[in-house]
Amino acid sequence: MPPAIKFLIFQVLQPRLSRPVFILSAPRSGSSYFYEITRRLPDVWSFDKENDPLWFQFFPYQRFSLPTDYISPEECTPEIIKTFRRELLIENLRHRRPSRWRDGFNYGLRRKPVRYLEKTVANCFHLEALKQLYPDALLVHLVRDGRACVSSMIEGWNSGLFWKRPLPFPEGATISHWCYPIPPGWQTVVHQSLAEICAWSWVEHNRSVLEWERANPDCHKRLMRISYEDLLADPRAVLEQFCQFTGWEISQESLQYIQQGRLSWTTVSQPQADKWKQKNGQTINQVMPIIAPMMRELGYGV
Repeated sequence: MPPAIKFLIFQVLQPRLSRPVFILSAPRSGSSYFYEITRRLPDVWSFDKENDPLWFQFFPYQRFSLPTDYISPEECTPEIIKTFRRELLIENLRHRRPSRWRDGFNYGLRRKPVRYLEKTVANCFHLEALKQLYPDALLVHLVRDGRACVSSMIEGWNSGLFWKRPLPFPEGATISHWCYPIPPGWQTVVHQSLAEICAWSWVEHNRSVLEWERANPDCHKRLMRISYEDLLADPRAVLEQFCQFTGWEISQESLQYIQQGRLSWTTVSQPQADKWKQKNGQTINQVMPIIAPMMRELGYGV
């Protein structure tokens, strides 16, 4: 869609975005499955998958000599904030499945607020930017047992399912590409084993969220934490908690998705209890000193 037409649509409708919801998680924490459930709630605006393209459009890796997914608050200038918010709404409107005429009436003429939902794993490192872009945003931190999560990260790293990020690796690096979002400081671990790199990355994703939470104590009413284990054990109960927190109502479509037992598009191998022990048990035991402190901080007994 030409920029002039997109701008015209936005100027005519001028949709009003209110309390967007951002799901935060480390890679392989079950966020795609949770997203597929929650994006089927009524009146949810969302993309089919993650919103990396728009983030990269405004904050490309090339802006740094050492690429990272971290975005500083200083980068969110008034013009960036205005344009990013506009593009987010326009792109959502363009991808909406319901009638655009009905959307135009509800969200334009009637001024019904847009409720946007996003699951982009790199948002763990966008929290300062999100605070500038959407001060009223609600945050959902999805956590998972570090042993299972790191094992799944190892399995997915060379699966070909995920985008391989080319980085300027130093001589002697043990990896040829980076998989999943890029935490700051990645260059300090590229000489380690893949298991150690994944363990470090898992810690950094969660640490970024926890440190931001501690630095912003007023955010406790706008942040909820759920576990992947609770989601698998009773997805409806977790969905009810999510709806109570966000103000959305449970839909039959979301319940049907749960009942059908469908797997998310990011599934690498069939889920099963304690799969990490069978796949990478010995390797995970070796990286326990890296992940154990964060596991305890997230409430997992080790």
